[in-house]
Amino acid sequence: MLQRVLNQRFQELIYRGEVLLRFFSRRRGFLLRYLLCWVIGCVTLASDEINSYDQRFQLRGDQKVSSQVVMITIKQSDISNIYNTRTNSLGNIDEATDITDSFFWNQKIWTELLSRLLKQNPKSIGVVLYFGDNIGTVRLNPTEQALFDDPRIVWASTTNSLERVLTPVFANRDKTNLGNNELRRDEDGIVRRVFPSRADMPHLIEKITGKTFPTTLAGLPINYRGSSKVFAQYSLSEILYDELPANTFTNKIILIGAETSSAPVYSTPMGTLSRTEILAHATDTVLGNKWIKRLPFWYYAIGFAVLMWVAVFIITTYPQSVALFFLVWIATLLAALSAWVFDSFYFWSPAFSPAVLLAATWTIFIGYQATKIEKQNFALQQEQQYLAELEQLKNNFVSLISHDLKTPIAKIQAIVDRLMVHHQEAELGQDLRSLRAFSDELNRYIQSILKVLRVESRDFKVNMDVADINEVIEEALQQLRPLAREKSIQIHTSLEPMFSLEFDSTLIKEVVINLVENAIKYTPAGGNIEVVSHELEDSVHVLVKDTGEGIKPEDMDRVWGKFTRGSDQDLRTKGTGLGLYLVKYFIELHGGKITMESKVGQGTTVTFTLPLESATESEVIV
Repeated sequence: MLQRVLNQRFQELIYRGEVLLRFFSRRRGFLLRYLLCWVIGCVTLASDEINSYDQRFQLRGDQKVSSQVVMITIKQSDISNIYNTRTNSLGNIDEATDITDSFFWNQKIWTELLSRLLKQNPKSIGVVLYFGDNIGTVRLNPTEQALFDDPRIVWASTTNSLERVLTPVFANRDKTNLGNNELRRDEDGIVRRVFPSRADMPHLIEKITGKTFPTTLAGLPINYRGSSKVFAQYSLSEILYDELPANTFTNKIILIGAETSSAPVYSTPMGTLSRTEILAHATDTVLGNKWIKRLPFWYYAIGFAVLMWVAVFIITTYPQSVALFFLVWIATLLAALSAWVFDSFYFWSPAFSPAVLLAATWTIFIGYQATKIEKQNFALQQEQQYLAELEQLKNNFVSLISHDLKTPIAKIQAIVDRLMVHHQEAELGQDLRSLRAFSDELNRYIQSILKVLRVESRDFKVNMDVADINEVIEEALQQLRPLAREKSIQIHTSLEPMFSLEFDSTLIKEVVINLVENAIKYTPAGGNIEVVSHELEDSVHVLVKDTGEGIKPEDMDRVWGKFTRGSDQDLRTKGTGLGLYLVKYFIELHGGKITMESKVGQGTTVTFTLPLESATESEVIV
């Protein structure tokens, strides 16, 4: 029992596997194209990483920054007048990363500068310049020592080529007033990130802001807010000569740097900036927690799969021009949304790679659609050829049967006519007359079928000639009056004299015969039929009105069809259901119209119109 259950489950698994295999096999072309587009998007996404930040920074321009961050730039001209009078020891030059920092050291000036700044009670002061062994021995009095040891001042330390930390001369005993000012360039020489420093030496930005970087594992992209002009900048002379308000630096974070033609500059996404300016941007990023955030790679890859599904749905559902418009609109919307999210929430979402994905999807799946349409067209052509052969076979069969029936019917009618002449007995005469009527009815059926086959054939021709419509009507009525007299039906005419028209007299006569014959058939004995013709504006109107049973409203549209009749006439009267079909077909061949009005129990009125100026040539091939 257990073995049988296991076998059943195993067979069920095999069946499901076969179903899945057949599914993927039938759709392998679609799925492979889908996978190819997805791979293209993911490969593009891999390169659409940090370099995309550069474009975002450049496109958005200068942004608002924290008002807490200010810069003091010491210019070469501010201190050059005392350069030749000061003593300067340039020992241990090899251990200084930037020897030009020593140019800006003057004990008196720095004492005055720091004193004036601390009086305004700033939040912190970050000295970006490195003052270590490169400025020689510094002797400070107790007042100056207390000033330079103020905990609000953070002095820059740096590292040499051997990764050795170089300590400034103003480091306190615990080295708590130091911060590393190191900047690293990427492989292309551009500074994009700030790197957390080692545990024994925090970064200068962490010290002056009192905040730590969110990670210590890798470089953090700096959220550049524009050029250096976005931060408030002051010069040394403005401070020393009291040219600024007393509260300019109150509760501010001050970065003190230098400006000189020999000082190093760094390439950034926003152009060349000095070390102080880059650190100002990084400080603003830390203060506002403006770190650029992003999701793991696979989140974006899944999003690309969803985006592709939408794109493929649009391409396979809508026409090419409409689909292209939607895809361009989606790409534009994603780019705008990406820029807005990046500027407002500092969240990175790709813009270039989705556009590449949509373009690849459009290119690949348009080809897929073209191949699919080509296969469908080929299948349609094959089906049309098959249907044409089937239609021809049907026409040949019906035509053969109809023609083969005409000869026997003619012989039967001839024999019946001869018997009716030679045998006048009442009972036999009645049977012969019934047989003659039935043969006439069968002959009409065959003739109707032959007419339909003839008008539906490809070589059917409408022979236009000039004739009098009233004469055609009179000829048709003359042929039908005996049939009307058998039912005691009166046919009244009101034919307005008109000029000759151009039409196919044979077809129009057939139209009149069919309409009047229908009126006679469905009008009870003793009824009346009225045939009217008149000219109105640019057309001729012919009206056939009877006092018959009328047609139900729900049957008004269907009576024009082939082999269709009123819903209550199949058992009451005989007919092929082809008369009105031919009438409508013939009138429309002439560019005319036909209408019907009917009320049950009161009668039916059928009106057809023919244009005075024929839109067809003297011979029209349908």
